[in-house]
This record gives sequence, structure tokens and C-alpha cells, in this order.
Amino acid sequence: MHSLLRRLFTDNRRDGSRMVSSALLVALAALLYRDHPLGVAVAAGAGTLALLWFLLYLGLEKKR
Repeated sequence: MHSLLRRLFTDNRRDGSRMVSSALLVALAALLYRDHPLGVAVAAGAGTLALLWFLLYLGLEKKR
């Protein structure tokens, strides 16, 4: 399972940080609609994805 998720993530830090920030932006935007069930579902899904991508991002090596 982890190898499948790893393949869905990028292999460089620049694109990884963009993916994490995009997921966080979607989660925060969905929280504006926290009074609607779909807003809560999207916020939870995007927040979980952002956390997963952040953990994968931490495993990437810095290129100098």
C-alpha cells in the first residue's frame, strides 16, 4: 500500500511542497462550508491527504 501511495507522489521537494499546499488550501476552503455535510467531508478528505503528502514530503531528500 505504501509503495502505491509513494508512486502517486512526486520525487522532488518543490513539487511536493506545491502538492501539500494545494491540499491544505482545498481543506481550508472547504472549512468555510463546515455547516454543510459535503463541506465537512471535503475538508476531512483534503486534510487527510495533506497530512499524508506532508509525511511523504518529509522523506524526500534535498537537492543542492
